[in-house]
Amino acid sequence: MALLALFDRFVDGLVAIVRLVCIVLATALFVIVIAAIVARYGFGRAVSWTEEVPRYLLIWVSFLGAAVCVLKREHVGFELLFDSLPPRLRRATAIFIGLLILGFGWITFRYGIVFVEDFGSDLMETIPYTNYWYYPAMPVSGFLIMVFAVKLILDAWRGVVEAPTSNIPTAE
Repeated sequence: MALLALFDRFVDGLVAIVRLVCIVLATALFVIVIAAIVARYGFGRAVSWTEEVPRYLLIWVSFLGAAVCVLKREHVGFELLFDSLPPRLRRATAIFIGLLILGFGWITFRYGIVFVEDFGSDLMETIPYTNYWYYPAMPVSGFLIMVFAVKLILDAWRGVVEAPTSNIPTAE
């Protein structure tokens, strides 16, 4: 049990780091887009890289955010159906879904590495850097998805099957 508690703390720390990175990247994206608008419409000068860099930052934010959403169970799902299952079947279903997510994470990780190896040395369109700095978003996300899927599987195995938390306000 001490090992599981250590793993839970590791995952909590990992989520905190990923969220911080997403906040920093989203802030940089916002600042660059605002600077591009000011440069273009305020000074009549378009800066070439201000279109490309935000696109790559958005890729990182999207892949990292998708991984965290796995852990928080915030992706599309059938909560009503899942919640209506008897406890043992709900637990088995949660483990099965966790295994499917783990498989998806492996595919994303494995083929993300292939993608980086095959295309990482290509140059970006507007700035003289290779694609090695943004293509790793795919295998990094795949790795995080696998870690978070293992957490979901262990939680289900321990009988801790929580309903997804919805951030959508309801009229109650």
